[in-house]
Amino acid sequence: MSLPASFRSTVALGTASFALALAAACGSSTTPDLVDDDGGNVGPGVDGASPETPPLFSDAASDSAAPKPCTGLCLQQVACEAGKSTQIRAKVHDPAGKVPLYNVLVYVPNAALAPVKTGASCERCGAVSGDPLVSALTDATGTFTLSNVPVGKDIPVVVQVGKWRKLVKVPEVKACETLEITTPETFRLPKNTREGDMPQMALATGSADPFECLLTKMGIDLAEMTLPIAPGRVHVYRANGVDTSPPTALANTLWNSLDTLKKYDIVMLPCEGAAIPKPGPDTNIALYTNAGGRLFTTHYGYTWLDQGNRAFASTGTFAPEKASGLTASRDFSIDTSFPKGMAFAEWLENVGASTTRGTLSVSEWRHDLDAEKSPPSQRWVYGPTTAGPSVQHMTFNTPLSATEDRKCGRVVYSDFHVSANAQTTSSIFPASCKTGDLSAQEKALEFMFFDLSSCIQNDKDPPKPPPVIR
Repeated sequence: MSLPASFRSTVALGTASFALALAAACGSSTTPDLVDDDGGNVGPGVDGASPETPPLFSDAASDSAAPKPCTGLCLQQVACEAGKSTQIRAKVHDPAGKVPLYNVLVYVPNAALAPVKTGASCERCGAVSGDPLVSALTDATGTFTLSNVPVGKDIPVVVQVGKWRKLVKVPEVKACETLEITTPETFRLPKNTREGDMPQMALATGSADPFECLLTKMGIDLAEMTLPIAPGRVHVYRANGVDTSPPTALANTLWNSLDTLKKYDIVMLPCEGAAIPKPGPDTNIALYTNAGGRLFTTHYGYTWLDQGNRAFASTGTFAPEKASGLTASRDFSIDTSFPKGMAFAEWLENVGASTTRGTLSVSEWRHDLDAEKSPPSQRWVYGPTTAGPSVQHMTFNTPLSATEDRKCGRVVYSDFHVSANAQTTSSIFPASCKTGDLSAQEKALEFMFFDLSSCIQNDKDPPKPPPVIR
């Protein structure tokens, strides 16, 4: 069934107090307050946790761990007759509430949520904060189904991908029924820190690729896109792209300082329109990602991978400026040989970004990468150009020399732009960005952006929710 129009999702992070009093199906009980171990409320944008607080993600708990006693919301789970379950089914959308997202974790917490730690850190997939009682991941349609959900009023549900986190209260869950929630606003990711947690991000505007416009179309609140000295969750620096008013800091103040880089969960370095040499700072980029940082770079961003100190030259066979398609679109193939690639192909079709499963039409494509090197890299988009075989999109986890279970950071390299069509003639952000819905190409990059945001795992393995030990 659908919820009534009067329903509004409630973000509980950061409220003055948050106690959930529920009528237990097997007797009266009160769920634990969603606060930290010191009794303080956990709000969005909290920058640290006490040494005793477990990390947001860690290696998965052992399957042989002893079951925990049934307390709190566990007492409100009920046994249903054969063929029935108490369920919540819905879709998770991007902050704009327009595009459903793949591989988002959804769970009912049964304990306090730890603060989200800001800055480069090792966030591997596994156990999560809040002692999940039941959990699920969204599929290639953006849909999740939570089963064996506790029965009662104001049931808390956490939506999370990496350090994006939102806590929603579902007004009522009835025993042995499936609650279908169809309102996109309910489970969309937060667009600002009033709604939930967001990663701390840095963006250096480049002259040839308006990545900042992708973020605004995705629904990130403009109030969160600020100068580095302001408290916004997206700090805007200027390489050789658009500026802000008042003028923002130059990008070299970002990449010349490892300490500054490590303050950010995600760093975006879009194309600057030329292969501008950066001898030295690429070492900082490698150290940043080795520490758990996430990097998204496009086109001439190969200078961060294969020039200067050539920190990531071993990730692919680079062929700078071999060919380009500035005026013509070209269909490329999606690599469906691994689980996420298969989901990507399905997702593109589901969101209207592909008319034929397994293909993506790309404008402003380039040819700077002949092939990925596997390991450590995974190609996602590939196909022939006028200069021969090419890889249009690849990822790899870092440190490159670490075993898969010890990798902490991630790099995305895209050889195609967001699109120059996303820009106006203004040289000042945000007037420099056109408004409207995401194009097919922008949707593909949005998928990669949230994949970059998520916890680290081997791309050869299918994503799975954290273990529930009960």
